[in-house]
Amino acid sequence: MESDVFPSLSLTARAVTYYLMALAMCTALAVYWPNGESAAVLAMLTPVLSVLVMQLVVTRDGWRKGGWTSLGLGRLGTRVWGLAVGLPALVLVVSEAAVRLTGLTSWELPSASDAALLGIEVPVLLVFCLFEEIGWRGYLSPLMDARGTRAPQLQVGLLHGIWHLPLVFLATDSYLTDGSRWVVVPLFLAVITASGPIYGRLRRSTGSVYPAVLLHASFNWMLGFFFYTVSTSAPDTVALLGREAGIATLVTLVGAAVWLTTRPDSASPVTAPAPVLTRSH
Repeated sequence: MESDVFPSLSLTARAVTYYLMALAMCTALAVYWPNGESAAVLAMLTPVLSVLVMQLVVTRDGWRKGGWTSLGLGRLGTRVWGLAVGLPALVLVVSEAAVRLTGLTSWELPSASDAALLGIEVPVLLVFCLFEEIGWRGYLSPLMDARGTRAPQLQVGLLHGIWHLPLVFLATDSYLTDGSRWVVVPLFLAVITASGPIYGRLRRSTGSVYPAVLLHASFNWMLGFFFYTVSTSAPDTVALLGREAGIATLVTLVGAAVWLTTRPDSASPVTAPAPVLTRSH
């Protein structure tokens, strides 16, 4: 028998409840986990854990037939996999090339151990990005679309960016360790926000969460690739110009977002349904 402890929640209440849970878990990790780098990795589990609590405890949609359909796990979305992998790679290649023109960086071959690490990172990133994207693009993105507000995917991107901030400010050596925080953090939030419509377009056009997983993993892997293959004697300046949160990355990403979201899709959109509002009884 279903519990009547949690009555039917509106789309807004579901989005807020999910988000506050994920943010609270991330903050707890940032405060109490002793190693900042591992805290950042473990934080990638907090979105999927929040979804499980929402689905199994709060709304109990997970106990109903078809209750998991809205997460986009039942479709592969293979027709956009090439775009999902190639677009973030292209954005970072262009950004890194722009930084290279300043003379602040130089190319170098990775060591054998670094090359091995890059290979190991592929399956690891795919798994952890899946855990994270089940929350952001699997659960939250359809909710925000269904609410009918203006620019919902920009909102998802901004919320995703803010979720990182406990790690940035409270966990040692986890995120954005180079450059002035007063400049890098706003740029980082702008980058993540600008990526929201790209994720959203792939999510809506396929009804699948997996293109978002590939896009996220590709971006993170390319950051690691440049970490091992590009050296600099001015990391603080380079952090402001490129990499994860630099001006060149932001400009290139905005251009990619405008291009993708304004071009006609070759197939009819397949929008994953938002969770059905039902009242427990």
